[in-house]
Amino acid sequence: MSLYMFKATYTSASIKAMVENPTDRSGMIAKACTAFGGKMLHFLMAFGEDDAIVICELPDDVAAAAIAAQVGASGSCSKINTVQLLSVEDWVKACTMARDVASGYAAPSK
Repeated sequence: MSLYMFKATYTSASIKAMVENPTDRSGMIAKACTAFGGKMLHFLMAFGEDDAIVICELPDDVAAAAIAAQVGASGSCSKINTVQLLSVEDWVKACTMARDVASGYAAPSK
């Protein structure tokens, strides 16, 4: 399973509907994650550029794209950003690979 973070910005119409009928929408997102073979770990509301942040485990990028497509098609959000996350353990593995594998990559120079 891979970790993903979805960051969403609600439309003003969605926020208006939530203010008029306050409800916990995390169950709906958890159900979507489960339907695509994953699990929602966190559903958080945020201040600033993003209104909602969801952290979940999903089997692959296709499942993550499907969730983003479902939410996007609903029209409830003006922006959705999907970020694949790495655990610290995986980051250490990546750094070890980068150190140990001689690929010949060199930084651009003048």
